[in-house]
Amino acid sequence: MRQVLGLIYFATCLLTFAGTSFGKADLKDRMKERLPEVLAAKKAGTVGEGSDGLLYVRPSAGDDEVKLAKDENADRTTYFIQAAKALEKVSPSDIAKQWAKGMWAKGSKGHWYRSSKGSWSQK
Repeated sequence: MRQVLGLIYFATCLLTFAGTSFGKADLKDRMKERLPEVLAAKKAGTVGEGSDGLLYVRPSAGDDEVKLAKDENADRTTYFIQAAKALEKVSPSDIAKQWAKGMWAKGSKGHWYRSSKGSWSQK
């Protein structure tokens, strides 16, 4: 568990403090700017976190949430790839799974989570 938390912490620090070393300060800025919308959509139950680190739309989602998830997932995917390259011996999939575990741990009661099999559960 400590390794998981350590990896999440390290990856978050990379995103927060080294955005320009990735050459992607704009990536960090976009994700930070989008965060209030993501949190509001999670609270409303229109999006949920997936076990693969991506954001998924729920059946009640509208066009705005679909676009939000698409934009967020594009940036998350880029981040997972860049973080894995920076850490070298870690795959993007490993980064994404740790991200997902972190989202579960930080998530609020009522937030939705999608398993690798596609089933939904609410925290």
